[in-house]
Amino acid sequence: MTRRTTRGPKLLKTAAGSSPRAAEFPALAGFVRGYLHQDFPEVHGSIVAAAAAFCADAGAEERRQLAVELEALSNHDISRSSRQLRRFVVGDLGSGWTPTSRDDLVVLLGVIRASI
Repeated sequence: MTRRTTRGPKLLKTAAGSSPRAAEFPALAGFVRGYLHQDFPEVHGSIVAAAAAFCADAGAEERRQLAVELEALSNHDISRSSRQLRRFVVGDLGSGWTPTSRDDLVVLLGVIRASI
């Protein structure tokens, strides 16, 4: 029996300057909608606490896939523009949290990686 492995988002293969699509980030979309929704400050207090709650709830593969997607987004051209990053995370992914910069993605990635 062959083991099915989950590959990283197609974003890794897109041309420089292209815009990411929400469909390329299913784990990230699920995470921001479930843990970084509009009430996340009242529920979790911070993005780090929200990420820790996700890590406590999610399986190893879910955490690994989220790390892959966060890394891909943080390395994408869009992360160099705070405005484009905010538009993508809030508008396209449906987050109630608004990142201020690529550094916010790196913080989340650190929490998720520490749990793998």
